[in-house]
Amino acid sequence: MFSSAGETGSHKLAVRSRFALSSTAFAAHAFLFEVLTIVAVAIATGVGYHLAIYGKPGLFENYAAVGSLAGLAYGMTFLVRDEYGVDNLLEGRRTNGRLFLVWNMAFVALAVIGFLTKSTAIFSRGWLLSFYGTGLLAAIALNMILHRSLSLLIERGLVMRRRVMIVGSDDDIQRLEREFADGATSVHVAARVSLPTPLPPGFDIAARLEAAVGNARLLSIDDVVISSAWSHGDFIERAISAFSLLPVVIHLGAGGLISRFKDARISRFGRATTLSLTREPIGPFGIATKRSFDMAVGGLAVVLLAPLLALIAALIKWDSPGPVFFRQRRRGFNLEEFAIWKFRTMKTMEDGDVVRQATVNDDRVTRIGRLLRKYSLDELPQLFNVMKGEMSLVGPRPHALAHDRFFEKRIAMYPRRLNVKPGITGWAQVNGYRGATDTDEAMSQRVSHDLYYIDNWSLTFDLHIMLLTVISSKAQMNAY
Repeated sequence: MFSSAGETGSHKLAVRSRFALSSTAFAAHAFLFEVLTIVAVAIATGVGYHLAIYGKPGLFENYAAVGSLAGLAYGMTFLVRDEYGVDNLLEGRRTNGRLFLVWNMAFVALAVIGFLTKSTAIFSRGWLLSFYGTGLLAAIALNMILHRSLSLLIERGLVMRRRVMIVGSDDDIQRLEREFADGATSVHVAARVSLPTPLPPGFDIAARLEAAVGNARLLSIDDVVISSAWSHGDFIERAISAFSLLPVVIHLGAGGLISRFKDARISRFGRATTLSLTREPIGPFGIATKRSFDMAVGGLAVVLLAPLLALIAALIKWDSPGPVFFRQRRRGFNLEEFAIWKFRTMKTMEDGDVVRQATVNDDRVTRIGRLLRKYSLDELPQLFNVMKGEMSLVGPRPHALAHDRFFEKRIAMYPRRLNVKPGITGWAQVNGYRGATDTDEAMSQRVSHDLYYIDNWSLTFDLHIMLLTVISSKAQMNAY
């Protein structure tokens, strides 16, 4: 138990097992665990493939060499970015999409090494494909194991928590402790330095800081968090100067407005230093990856579906008078307008200031149109919008301009849904939020799902949504 004028109340010190790993030691063990597992997968798939195809196990050293190179290329990518760090693992920052990307980069590195050393002919392509698929599944499983086991190890005192001292008013301290506890974390609040607010006349700040520095040494504090929500004159600068005499990491607690932004970070423009509150919705590499995927899959879909597109066009012309295609103005990325392509499913062609949404048993829908709308076949011509770069295969669905203008005045975050390109299908649609949005609540639910997609985008998420579009019954809900 420890108490002093610099601490509010008493606090039980965390118990550390004599065998507990530091965060650095845990990161090293996690790295070695993944590399060795990938080597084991390479050997197992090599032996299994060669026994099945050739009736003999083959050369263990070849499998181990390839597995070691793949494992090192894979693991070093995470190691240099501190993604084996305890907090990074607890927060799940290594998403499946990122694992997929890094695993593919590891295999590209293998291909380059094989080309430069002229050794590609030594290895069976069948085995390499087997190793690629099994290794990717193993990488995903390893990530889940590390994430789940780490929490248990911390709870049992087998991985050390970082010991934190919080400096601020009582309200600041309570807020920061709630934020620490609101999610997986490896920190332990070992001490609190409480400051009265407002400061009474004659309050000796120097004496309080001197006592706090002494307590930090005594408690082997690793991190000092000074609340930026509490400030009085030059206190923060004096506190930083005092704690910089210790071998600790000094943090300025991001309170108030800044705490809402989980991606806030320090940026530099020349000699100017700024606090960046948000990031790009999808980074440059992600944009290139998503566009390449759209072009490859969209182009293939146009070729393979050409007979179906021609058949639908003929049925529309046979069923009712009018054009085959329906074009309507929609908003795309950054609210830029474009003309969307759809198969005509109605007798009307509305594209003005008033656009009436389709309803159950709508008499404007044609016979063929009803079938096309039920199975979303009327959306297929949007593949041409994808090829032009106006849309993506997956993203928030674009709405008629009249509907955009109506809802952007009623739902605060509505325009943010088009911080990425709109899509033929989306996260809201596969969760049943499609069709008419005749209430603010219905549209709010759709917007909420769209924003979740933007904040959690990955290529694997796109693939997941595309699969659900085909197989999920929810994707067909409210289709009329």
